[in-house]
Amino acid sequence: MRNLPAIEQQLSMLGWFSSDYVGILAMGLFYGLTLCSFSCLPMLAPYLFANAMQTNGRSGFMPAFNLTALFIIARVVTYAVLGAAAGAAGETLLARLDEGMLMPVAGGIVAAIGIAVIFSRKNSCAKPAARPVRRSGLKGTAHMLGLGMATSLMPCLPLTAVLMLAAVRGSVTEGALYGLLFGLGAAASPLYYIGGAAGWLATRIRQEIPKHAALLRRINGVILVLFGARLIVSWTMT
Repeated sequence: MRNLPAIEQQLSMLGWFSSDYVGILAMGLFYGLTLCSFSCLPMLAPYLFANAMQTNGRSGFMPAFNLTALFIIARVVTYAVLGAAAGAAGETLLARLDEGMLMPVAGGIVAAIGIAVIFSRKNSCAKPAARPVRRSGLKGTAHMLGLGMATSLMPCLPLTAVLMLAAVRGSVTEGALYGLLFGLGAAASPLYYIGGAAGWLATRIRQEIPKHAALLRRINGVILVLFGARLIVSWTMT
């Protein structure tokens, strides 16, 4: 595998703890508070901005905070699934991940959400009926869960180390537990507040220039499409 020395260095850190479980949880906590969380912002922030530009009366800090929580929950679940898959498939899965096999899947999800944002309709504040608002909420939930899953399909270095350990153990249950512990540690993240702040800022911008809200929403949708396309193209060039 590429970056094997760096992965082995990550695994060596587990020896500092009383058990692998505690070490994996601590590893997730450390990286959740630092680099791994901020690597998600290029895809998370555009969607939160677009959502705030579209949804009248249901945007601001707390709605964006809650959407970010859904994003993180999707990541935790996906980590557990990847851990289980690594425990079952072993080195075969690691080799495919090293080749970027899941990058076009992640890119396709991100691009599809971006397209949905571009062509979505703005909710009407003149008719605050319950049904359209529920539809919009369901879309936002599905989109955020999709983005969380997509970003998890591109494992960072510490997650790759956890998956390698799961592959060595060769147990689906153990692998799922490893992924879950790493995800729970990474869930202690500043992303909640950064996401909430992005929603609050976008709401203020929408209030100042409401005539341009639709344009700004579409621009953020285009950003998501470009990120998705970049992931797909980068895989074809490897």
